[in-house]
Amino acid sequence: MLSSAYALVLAVGLVTAGTIPGRRGPVLEARDGSLPSLPYDPNTTSSCTWWADIRSATTCDDIISENFISLAKLTQWNPSISATSCSVEIGKSYCVEAPYVEPAPGTSISSTKAATSPMSSTATSSSSASTTVVPPVTTTAPGNGITTPTPTQASIVDNCDAFHFVTAGQTCEVIASLYGISQDQFKEWNPSVGASCTGLWANAYACVSIIGHTPTKPTTTTTTTGNGIATPTPTQASIVNNCDAFYFVVAGDTCEAIAAKNGITQAQFLSWNPSVGSTCNGLWANAYACVSIVGHTPTKPTTTTTTTTTSVGNGIATPTPVQPNMVKNCDLFYKVKSGDTCATIAAAKGVTVAQLTTWNPYVKSDCSLLWVDYNICISIVGHTPTPVKPGNGIQTPTPIQSGMTTSCRTFHFVTSGQTCQTIIAKYGITQANFVKWNPAVKSDCTGMWANAYVCVAVL
Repeated sequence: MLSSAYALVLAVGLVTAGTIPGRRGPVLEARDGSLPSLPYDPNTTSSCTWWADIRSATTCDDIISENFISLAKLTQWNPSISATSCSVEIGKSYCVEAPYVEPAPGTSISSTKAATSPMSSTATSSSSASTTVVPPVTTTAPGNGITTPTPTQASIVDNCDAFHFVTAGQTCEVIASLYGISQDQFKEWNPSVGASCTGLWANAYACVSIIGHTPTKPTTTTTTTGNGIATPTPTQASIVNNCDAFYFVVAGDTCEAIAAKNGITQAQFLSWNPSVGSTCNGLWANAYACVSIVGHTPTKPTTTTTTTTTSVGNGIATPTPVQPNMVKNCDLFYKVKSGDTCATIAAAKGVTVAQLTTWNPYVKSDCSLLWVDYNICISIVGHTPTPVKPGNGIQTPTPIQSGMTTSCRTFHFVTSGQTCQTIIAKYGITQANFVKWNPAVKSDCTGMWANAYVCVAVL
């Protein structure tokens, strides 16, 4: 069922995947989810249907404005908030949507709060049963076995079998091109977005395929400069018109990592892809970015091997190229291959990921700057690697995401548009096990990559 706050937004016709004039940013980015991600007051109404997670300094006025509610509602649902000196704490979640009981004339807000609080002696048994709200994940009619993620756009067709999570700034045109469908199809399957796409919501799922539909392959066009270079689609919101090399951005990529992988500076990447912004917050996943322009020669890593020894004089020859800032007392090296992750390298070499990232600090703790065809350190002087356990005989395909369980026996290749719910339903597994076997996808599925394998069964 459509949440009342979302319905109000649709009714006033204000929200798009962009911003509202005069407001600070995408309205729905202020809304967080049907479950709290942070600690919250146990007296918060148990009938809460939407929560705001306070991660930075904000005011009650901001929360009220961004969620289209009144102070009376905010304080009724959150008894810890005072109506006279309204304030919220960073690091806590607050209810911003729930059934609301209008106070009777002459009734104070505090007494209304007591009547609706789950800890009140007059609260109903259903209100006091639990302070955890189960997200409304349902299957589409008529029993097709496809799990529909939430929240969705205000309305989608009931025979949808593939979904796309809309991010701020995306348009109907961009999303349609990502999935090889027409804008007319996209608008037909998501009628609430409207003919001009002004009703498209950010931070909500849209339908990008229906049962029986076969998406077409994205086409390629030639650049307008007549240089003969084929430009793949879709691209970032804007790229320079003299681009001659492209990179397909996947979820989790950063401007810094893409620049490093392609032998360019971050400044060059930003100048060739101006829509990503100076802080890279406009970088789109599942779209091509420009990584070279006509006349540019990317920096190529050298492949020769030097015979110089480390500074501690251990007599170990250091191969090149190596990643920047590698420790000086390394005595064993590994050349990174396509599909490698810190987790897979560490497991194969008998070290921990923490050791690997400590000896190779440039790759970062999340392994986001691990470079293919560069050497990294896998042992230092005095270190004794842990013997690697014999393999389980199961061939692991690549690429995979970091942290996948090493006891996997069945793999699934994630295609563009698939969701965790779709995969879970297909293999009849629980969400808890899916996240346990594939921790990088995260509990809300925001970390799952397209065009990579996930584990769907273990030994």
